[in-house]
Parts: sequence; C-alpha cells; structure tokens
Amino acid sequence: MVKRGWLRMLSAMLSLMLISGLVGCSASDGIPGGTADGKNSTADISQAANDTERDDSMNTETEAAVALLPTSAPTAEQIAQHEKILLWQEDHIPYLIEDDEKGLLPTIRAYLCEGADTGVVIFPGGGYFQLSDEGEGTEVAKAYNEQGFSAFVVNYRYEPYDGKATLADGLRAIQYVRYFAEDFGLNPDKIAVCGFSAGGHLAVMTAEQSAENIAGDMAGAVRSTPDACVLVYPVTTLGDGTYETMPRIFLGDKQQDADEIAKYSYPYNLSAMPSTFICYSVLDTTVDYQKNSIAFADAMKAIGGDVERVEYTDGTHGGGLGKQFASFSGWHADSVAFLKERGF
Repeated sequence: MVKRGWLRMLSAMLSLMLISGLVGCSASDGIPGGTADGKNSTADISQAANDTERDDSMNTETEAAVALLPTSAPTAEQIAQHEKILLWQEDHIPYLIEDDEKGLLPTIRAYLCEGADTGVVIFPGGGYFQLSDEGEGTEVAKAYNEQGFSAFVVNYRYEPYDGKATLADGLRAIQYVRYFAEDFGLNPDKIAVCGFSAGGHLAVMTAEQSAENIAGDMAGAVRSTPDACVLVYPVTTLGDGTYETMPRIFLGDKQQDADEIAKYSYPYNLSAMPSTFICYSVLDTTVDYQKNSIAFADAMKAIGGDVERVEYTDGTHGGGLGKQFASFSGWHADSVAFLKERGF
C-alpha cells in the first residue's frame, strides 16, 4: 500500500508539473499498479510513465496530455466480507443508463486464498439478459479457493445494456484485479478468466479486444488482456450457431451488420488468445457446441494456439460445477490441472 500511495503522490506531482509546463505526460503513459516483486525504483516509475508500449489501450494521437486520476482501493472489510465493489469510480461509470429499472451496476467480489498468486476472474452466464450469479459465480469462486487460487466474481451489466457496457465491464474487471494485484497478494501476470455460456463469449472478447481508458484513471491504464482462459459451455460467436438472445442484446441496432458480427466473434483476433481450456457436454441442446466450442478450438489449433478441448458425456447447459454428474463434474479439476501445468 505504501508503494501505491507513492504512485498516487507521483501522479499529483506530474499534474502540478503539467500545469507548470515542465513535463508532458500523455494519457497513454499509464503508471501500472506495480510489479510482481513489489519493487519500484525511480527509474522504473519514470520508464512506466513514458513507455507507451506498456498500455495498448490508449491512443497517443487522439488523447490530450492529462494526468491519470487515482483509483480507490478496496478496503480490507470489503475483501474479507466478499462485498460487491464498484468496478468504476462512482461518478465515472461509462454507458450508464440513468433510468435502468433493474438498477444494474458493474461490481466485483473478491474470494481470496491465502498464499495464492493466481487470480481467476469469473464471468457468469445468462444470455446477456440475466446473470447466473451463484451457480456460475460464487460457487465456482469457492471451488477455485479450495484448489489454491484466488477468485473474483464479476457482475457485468446486461440487458437493457448492450455490448459496449458489457465488454467495458469485462475488460475493467481484469484491469481492476491486475492493478490491485499487490493488495490481493497476486502476480499481475497470472490473471486468468473463467466464463460460462455468454460469460464465455465475454471472456473471449476480453482477450481479443483492447480496452480504452474511458474513466481516465490509473487502473484503466494497465493491461486488460487475460493470461489464460477457461471456457465452460461457451458461446464464442455472434454469427451462425450463436445463442438467440445474444446478437440482439450485444449488438443493439447493428445485429444484422456482418462486420459487427465478425468483430465480436472468435475469428476476429484469434492470435491474441492466451492458453485456453474449453469444455462442454455432448448433451448440451442450448448452445451448439460444434459451432462454438469445437469450431473455436479447431481454429486455435490451426494457428498453433495453446488450447485443450474436453467434452463430457453427461451434464446440462447452465449446470455450473455440475456436481451431480459423474463426467461433467470433472471439468473444474481438469481446468485447475490445465492452469497449473502452465505455471499458474
């Protein structure tokens, strides 16, 4: 916490120097929340403040030179009580619908495992019109805790929100965990995502799309891409084989736009995908696993990507951990083995 406080003080100093005309710091020159070993020299911070390659989410040609706003750290009580924490500063929530009758707010809950250096960010499913917050959220987080991983349950926004808000929340969740990695006891380069159904689509999109620092704060300037993906009966396309509600909700009035469909389907930027574990049940009649899981895995293999595809002989779509099924219940242990084999 001392280190991050020093970073915030540095940000204030940079702001003062900007006003005095002594130094220019582009909004693309984000200062990350820290390194895995928790050490920052003056040279390190200077480099972080000037190295645009450390933040692929900003555009130096279009952004004005401004100092980044601070990001409020989660409290010890919020972490310990698994409280829902706003992903964005209260006055800087992007794409907010003021008259949203559902009162949806983008939040994250921490389930920490003592001694764990890997964090798994969980995106529950729900077709983008609801959220399976418990069966595909908190229960899964606790299961990862039991296997030595910290986990974070994300309540991203869904209908009446469209994909702009949903994707912004997904990317922000990864940035939030990575920025506060030191507070959570994590290695910022060991942040995986686990997505179910529509949450699987969101997980893929966080790997293939780049974040913009919409809020202009320090958390929004760190890397937004996950270091590994776990996809459970996922939807990976908004085209042929997608789940019926998702193109309408995610794309809004562009649901018939072929370019937009392609942009938010797995082939768009497939080479950006990290190591990926993908699984499903052959009894799934809700999402076409051949056009989603199998097609996605085959495409990754074709370009030399690191992917493991596992199919189970029982289970249903939306089953979460699937403890009642002899075969499907093995997906969680298989995903843990996959991550550990890759150093997580």
